[in-house]
Amino acid sequence: MANFFEHQDRAQNRTGWLVFLFLFGSVGVLASVTALTAMIMPDAIPAAIIVSVLMIGIPFTFKLLTMSSSGALVAESLGGIRIDPASQETNERKILNIVEEMAIASGMPVPPVYVLDEECINAFAAGSTPQDAVIGVSRGAIDLLTRDELQGVMAHEFSHIFHGDMRINMRAIAAIFGIMAIGYVGYFILRSSLYAPKGRRSDGKSTAAFALFGVGLVVIGCIGTFFGRLMQAAISRQREFLADASAVQYTRNPAGIGGALRKIGSQATATMRHGAASELNHMFFAEGVNALFASHPPILERIQRIEAIAGATLPNSPNEKSLASSVASVGSIPAENLLRAQVGYSACGESLQAAAHDPSGAQAVVLTVTLSQEPTHAIAQRRLITSRMPIIAAEIDRLVDAVQPLTIQQRLAVVDVACATLVRGSTESYKAFRSILSDSVRVDGSINLFEWVVMQILRMRVELPISVRVGKVAAPHKASIASVTLSAQRTLGMIALQGTDDESQAQRWFLSALTLAGLPSAVLPPENERTLDSLAKDLDQLETLRPTAAGTFVHAALACVTADKLTSDREYLLLRALSERLSIPLPTTM
Repeated sequence: MANFFEHQDRAQNRTGWLVFLFLFGSVGVLASVTALTAMIMPDAIPAAIIVSVLMIGIPFTFKLLTMSSSGALVAESLGGIRIDPASQETNERKILNIVEEMAIASGMPVPPVYVLDEECINAFAAGSTPQDAVIGVSRGAIDLLTRDELQGVMAHEFSHIFHGDMRINMRAIAAIFGIMAIGYVGYFILRSSLYAPKGRRSDGKSTAAFALFGVGLVVIGCIGTFFGRLMQAAISRQREFLADASAVQYTRNPAGIGGALRKIGSQATATMRHGAASELNHMFFAEGVNALFASHPPILERIQRIEAIAGATLPNSPNEKSLASSVASVGSIPAENLLRAQVGYSACGESLQAAAHDPSGAQAVVLTVTLSQEPTHAIAQRRLITSRMPIIAAEIDRLVDAVQPLTIQQRLAVVDVACATLVRGSTESYKAFRSILSDSVRVDGSINLFEWVVMQILRMRVELPISVRVGKVAAPHKASIASVTLSAQRTLGMIALQGTDDESQAQRWFLSALTLAGLPSAVLPPENERTLDSLAKDLDQLETLRPTAAGTFVHAALACVTADKLTSDREYLLLRALSERLSIPLPTTM
């Protein structure tokens, strides 16, 4: 079975069938328009071909650019309204808690949740990357499903995020919109000809020809609709089975997702009312509209497959709390990790959790967890924060006692939730906060490893999505390890040095890791390159690795960390920073 990294690679390349159907549908539409023009306006054939290409290409390009920029746009196009992370409404709090627990357990950014004003039970995941992913869920699902059933549905959607399904879904939306657009143009032409002012309808023959042309385009639009539905069916059905099976694996509870499917099957109507649901049908948890080609397997067949899984013996989920087991679980939500995340995150206390959901409180959480353990430096940090953000400083005074007993992983879990709040806030407010954070952690003239790792998390979970939101294009993940050899060697050398003071031993671990990564032998980096600034520059290069190459590199790094069968906090923190920069969700071990 393909692992997380292979699925991500396939998601980058799995566009051939989609491209074929799009081109085939486009050629069919162009040929039909040309034939229609030849019958009605023979002299306009060249112009008709050019206009037809534009009528397909412009909507396709527009949709691709807009939908690829943010999963939130997809949710909003369906009338979705983001649930306030600080909401205390019972059912909304239930779904938010489920999503947060799954994100923390899997090491993924916490996706915002949008509620759709639909009475039926349905859900979807949208976005181009985990950093900009969103979860959409209908009001009917929130109100009618139990916690276990909702957990099963959310696990299904997380599977789509892990397996890279969202990316091809977004491209499919653009392709479907492009080849269906000509039908909309035909409807507009027909309507314009029928309802034009009397003064503009003096030439009855021209008006009739114009109306006939509009009717023809509407009919041709059915060709686009046909291929659009075919695309939806082609890219969705088998992935739904995989996501169902993954949901059972993650939750260890077949009755959860099975119960949700049974309730969908028993609904008087499972049809979504929003007009945009048709072109997004392939993204939903269950069929959202009635279509010629079903984009999802039959509900009964999905239930039967889940029951077959339940009837078999589910493989034991490892209960080992180690980095090795976490890396082995990348791209999933290990059941034991989910339980540990529920317990570990709840141990953070209600005050910290509530603060992480509030825009100002989220800033205070990050500043609080990065306060120095050295009293003199902590006093200087708090003095600096008070002088520039007195309201935040007062919040820190309230939170500091709650942070003190937390482990490193618990602190980072709260930071993860705070990031989900910060990324949706004001860009100007974030810049001001980020400036204060930078000055605060350097108040003693340097930055320690924990503070630096928090900076890397903020970079990937807040700053990168904000920059994409304002139009910056994220760096492509297509590099091989060989193309970033020096950066890869230095990074593995830095990791090897964290587990021992014996450089000869570190060198042995380093050489073993280089072999695993397929890199040439080298010596440990010199003293002047053993800095966090140097490591950050190397991570800038490693960030471009394609998914399978990134997976190979992380496993090589893990070999350094686990060579002595022990994992120090420094080793964990470096691996966490590496996983963040390489966009690899690292399941928690807390």
